[in-house]
Amino acid sequence: MLQIMRINAVWGVAWIAAIFCALQVGCVTHARGRWNPPVMAPPNPAAAPQSSCFGVTQCAATLELIEPGNALPIPTTTEPADLPPELPAEGFWRNPNLNVGPQRLPAVEPEAPSPLPNDRTWGESVTPIPRPIPPGPTKSGPIAEIEIKPPPRDDRLMLAESYYAMAMEADRKLDEHAMSFYLDAILGAWDYMQTAPVERDISLQTGRAWIIYHSSLARLIHIAAATGRFEKNIRVRVPEDYGYRVLEIEYAGFAWRADEFDEWNVVGEYQSKYLLHHYKRPGLGVPLVIVRNRRPDDQFLPGKTPFNATAVLRPVDDEFRSDVTIPCPDSETHVERMVGTLQLFNPDEFDDVEFRECQTALAADWTALFAYMLSHPQAELQRSSHRGIGEPAPAGLFMLEPHQPGRIPIVFVHGLLSAPYTWAAMANELYAYPELHKRYEIWAFQYPTDEPFLASAAVLRRQLDCAVRCSDPEGRDPALDNMVVVGHSMGGLIAKLLAAPSGNTLWEHAAFVPIEEVVAPKDVRIRLQQSFFFSATPYVKDVIYIATPHEGSSWARRCLGQTTSLVIEGIEHREQTHQELVNENPAAFREELRRRPPTSIDLLEPDSLILKGIYQLDVAPEVREHSIIGRGWWSIHDGASDGVVPVKSARLPGVDSEVMISATHMHLNKHPGAICEVLRILQVHADQLPWVQPHLVGQCEPK
Repeated sequence: MLQIMRINAVWGVAWIAAIFCALQVGCVTHARGRWNPPVMAPPNPAAAPQSSCFGVTQCAATLELIEPGNALPIPTTTEPADLPPELPAEGFWRNPNLNVGPQRLPAVEPEAPSPLPNDRTWGESVTPIPRPIPPGPTKSGPIAEIEIKPPPRDDRLMLAESYYAMAMEADRKLDEHAMSFYLDAILGAWDYMQTAPVERDISLQTGRAWIIYHSSLARLIHIAAATGRFEKNIRVRVPEDYGYRVLEIEYAGFAWRADEFDEWNVVGEYQSKYLLHHYKRPGLGVPLVIVRNRRPDDQFLPGKTPFNATAVLRPVDDEFRSDVTIPCPDSETHVERMVGTLQLFNPDEFDDVEFRECQTALAADWTALFAYMLSHPQAELQRSSHRGIGEPAPAGLFMLEPHQPGRIPIVFVHGLLSAPYTWAAMANELYAYPELHKRYEIWAFQYPTDEPFLASAAVLRRQLDCAVRCSDPEGRDPALDNMVVVGHSMGGLIAKLLAAPSGNTLWEHAAFVPIEEVVAPKDVRIRLQQSFFFSATPYVKDVIYIATPHEGSSWARRCLGQTTSLVIEGIEHREQTHQELVNENPAAFREELRRRPPTSIDLLEPDSLILKGIYQLDVAPEVREHSIIGRGWWSIHDGASDGVVPVKSARLPGVDSEVMISATHMHLNKHPGAICEVLRILQVHADQLPWVQPHLVGQCEPK
């Protein structure tokens, strides 16, 4: 009976440990944010099309207003086509694609076939087929004899309103004609804003044109991305009945090529508990989150790399619009008209753009990038620090974008039972400060808990060296020699192992004999040497410890910590290798290494000799150390602590700065006080390093 009770107790504690791990880590596919498409501005009810010739299915032609005093007279018809009540009653419409005089557009039978599918899913590519308009009474005459004047300015806004209402109706029906109507609304709203007089206070009409322009552009990009209208990311083709209207795409300020813009996501509503603030800049343009998929030759990049962009559509003047006849596969022809340019700006590089012959602010949404990453989980960002048996090893070091010359890498190292996504709040705050963001770039390191963190530190050292050599083969970028490493919890110990040389200290705390006398296979000996013997990484100049247990944590020796250590104990073949090593060297190792392969939790016990050896290591003289300590908890056993790491364990003598914050362990790296202290340290670090313009980095002396 006693044995059964012990077994039940062990299983109960194991379940508690598993639940704890699940709550702290979550599964790989769990989204930690909400991402919704943008909310469209409602159309003006007075602009809703009520005429039969404005039906989305009945007539998809682009319509232009002609002043009545400058048009040929129209013969009377038995059933004149009705006009939309919100437009001038004496005006009438013509189809610019016909080489005949202006005419009214008779109503088309409702059962007339639509040139584009009207099913319930976007994305099916269909070549528009020219559809003739039923003949009506016309009076022939050369077009050259007709002097067409632009409509009055107020009529342009009404045109934009009408097209916007038609676009939303077509969009609601998932009709691809919505793209053409949205484009017409953009052209009308842009024309209205360009001719708006200088106003002390923005009028309701100008504000409405601004809303129509941005809402239409956001939806146009969304539909174009969903239906595959981005042709090699060089241009966008908007279908119409008699061909296509073309928007050329221009890129400014990006580290990526045009063919690397794989997914286009319009920023809408989003939310995540991991983000403290929402940082955006109002202005001209539609904020986007572009996603780049990993290429076979990529190094240190995640499977999907998101980055910010802002889109501005600039229509070209009428005299510069060109018509090009293109042969179709079915021997038919269609006309392509270049009507504008879709400009994509990097909001990190551009603060303003030209608009109405002056500079105006460029819209940006920096928080959207991290909201997208949290709501679209992927392995490198969301993976827990524990891998199960048979799972592949984590990716290790990765970057949010390729290294930019002159930018200092910040290497974030997460803690025990955690993942890189926990740094989203701090990264979001860093992006909110343009001066800091232009000086720094984010790298992150992911490592498994079932490996001793000595081995994880060895992996990070090798990958940092490889990343520097790949990013700067000639060694001309001083920014790569001034990295900042920020470690939370156990990640702080890994950060220290980067900045301090080992000497023989660690090995003397793990074994009784020199490593040369250890009998082991070659691969095992190499792993031992990389874990216990190393030099300080020359690229690291500042180390920030956040809730780091320099002298261990009593949590590791308690029942929950011991059970968790058993649950995440190593893979079978590693245990077998360890047992063979101990059998070949029965008197070589101390008890800590002899009893079993130590996990990271084992090395966090206050009695761990290896941990004591790490505490005795001194960082390189050029490295500055900083401590951020939590004291939001108090217990009889540990006194003041953050609930996991006692204050006395988190304090490290000789650091350059030390800050205590009333916060718990799991929330300390997301606490506003800790983030402010990290930003302060980064500002001081950047001020000590002269900033070199990116295009001048290669002109400095080699290292």
